[in-house]
Amino acid sequence: MRISIIGNCQCESLATCLVTMTGAVTVDQHMVHEIVGDDERLAEVLANSDYIFAQTSFRPHAPASASQKIIYFPVIAFSAYHPDLTFVRGRRKGGEFETVSSPLSGYHSLISIFGYALGISLEDILTFYHSGVYSRLGYFNQWDEARRQLLHEGSDSGMPLHDMFEQWAKGDAFMHSSNHPSLRVVEDIARELLRRVGLRPSVDSIHSIAADPLRAMPIWPIYPEIAERLGLRGSMMFKRHEPETALSLIELVTSSYECFAAYDRESLEATTMPVLAVARRLGFTGEAKPAPSDRNPYVDAPRVQFWKDSVAAIEPVDLDPVVSTRFTIAPEDKVATAGSCFAQHIARTLKNSGFNYLVAEEAPGELPEDLAHALNYGVFSARFGNIYTVRQLRQLIDRAEGDFQPAVSSWEARSEGKVVDPFRPQIEPGGFDDEDALTASRLEHLAAVRRMLREMDVFIFTLGLTEGWRSRADGAVFPLAPGVAGGRADTDEYEFVNFSIDEIRSDMHAVIARLAAINPQCRVILTISPIPLIATFEPRHALVATTYSKSVLRVVADEMWRKYDHVDYFPSYEIVTGSYSRGAYFEDDLRQVTEAGVAHVMRTFMRHYARNGASVTQTKSGNEGENTRSAFFDIVCDEEEIARL
Repeated sequence: MRISIIGNCQCESLATCLVTMTGAVTVDQHMVHEIVGDDERLAEVLANSDYIFAQTSFRPHAPASASQKIIYFPVIAFSAYHPDLTFVRGRRKGGEFETVSSPLSGYHSLISIFGYALGISLEDILTFYHSGVYSRLGYFNQWDEARRQLLHEGSDSGMPLHDMFEQWAKGDAFMHSSNHPSLRVVEDIARELLRRVGLRPSVDSIHSIAADPLRAMPIWPIYPEIAERLGLRGSMMFKRHEPETALSLIELVTSSYECFAAYDRESLEATTMPVLAVARRLGFTGEAKPAPSDRNPYVDAPRVQFWKDSVAAIEPVDLDPVVSTRFTIAPEDKVATAGSCFAQHIARTLKNSGFNYLVAEEAPGELPEDLAHALNYGVFSARFGNIYTVRQLRQLIDRAEGDFQPAVSSWEARSEGKVVDPFRPQIEPGGFDDEDALTASRLEHLAAVRRMLREMDVFIFTLGLTEGWRSRADGAVFPLAPGVAGGRADTDEYEFVNFSIDEIRSDMHAVIARLAAINPQCRVILTISPIPLIATFEPRHALVATTYSKSVLRVVADEMWRKYDHVDYFPSYEIVTGSYSRGAYFEDDLRQVTEAGVAHVMRTFMRHYARNGASVTQTKSGNEGENTRSAFFDIVCDEEEIARL
């Protein structure tokens, strides 16, 4: 089969995909501006092609006689990642109007052309590259309009792009510049075109192995302030084509100013926004600054940054404190969870909503479902019970990897003759029959934890407490104090600890580093349990102790989010405890979270992390107005044993 492609620079990427995906087609490429007007060449292309894949820009020039051969596909353009990128036209001194060249194949910065056209010095215009200017120029608000335009182009070409776009928008940026899509985008277009001519690709995915022609072309970076709002990594380094070198912002703007100097200044104009419109948006007064120095710097900040607009004026049920996420979770991603009691709500929602929830330690097949749940199978991704402190999680990983074997191996159970696992004191109701049974269960459990660590694509950890109990012998940390659900409260062997922020910070860094070493592709979501302490062992009010604990955990989670690009923070704590809800998300005990509170948390989580913002599917039981904990709240919470005095 012989296929001709007619379009812009995206044709080379499409040809690469078609040939690599089939190995059974001959592909010819023709730039639309070269073939239009050349009747002889166009006639030859039409005669020698079985099919013609053409971008919509060719449609006005296509002969009616060739309509059966032509299949249109969209021009992929998307400005939200690179809103400052523009082309510039002007009248060369003593010449005609033309497109102004640049070291980046004609790409210029809108801010730089504004600066040159209005006589702003090179030194001063470089001070305009910051979030205040970006906000006033609308750089942070281009996603929806760019998406609308791209979907319209797809519809106009006869190739709807909605489902494709939802996939492209997941993960890394899908554009190298505003008019150069990545190969994974073009691959989807190629697959649809092949389907329409009755060919089946022989290769499922090629974008990760084939050379991306447009990646070799100039690449415009995503400015850090824009990238942060899109959950991506930003940069201010610009890649040129020939030679393939990087340009700093200073180098790019300097070279643009040099290019502009060959043109009549008053004739220069950007293709994306008139220079005078830029000046109006920036409140430019002819000074070398975008606004007077005494102007309130918050005046152009997004409304989501103001309490009045984003909290007080919002109906409680509609409040959404998530501005952006660093990644999303695809249906095929294996998601593991661990943490405090509240983490089980996340696990349950993921399972009920179609996610690939990873359960590395499954119940034996012959075990009835109710008994399996009673034995804590499937409550978390492995049968580890509640992991309240970061130190507990760190030591669990060390134990699973064979780097730590605690001196304490078992506690006496309350039931005579039985023993419990100090690190999972309620995992086996009533306790294990003997040490051998406990050891066998522990070995099976740690093997499951090792599998989980290696297989998971996303790990969601809910931080719960700063208080804990540990062995004086080797520092081994337990989820419950000895004497609560087994063992003896011997102060010579065990001690209470309230971990400091420095200790928790160090533990969290160690956990993230260890996970990265074991499973480099794994992404992490941290969240804080909104459930208050059931009791504190320190001689102070439970409310004060709770405030300290949650504050420390919240600060550590935020530091991890700021430090690591693959770590995200989800504000379940803020959604439940925020003053906007007037306490409506707590039961009468002011501790347990209501069904409505959990639903709000998970609705927000799914909106931002799930593919297409999938809705929450929760399994509810009990009467709607019932104030007792139904099966919806049938979660395992080791901490509650403390209150059973």
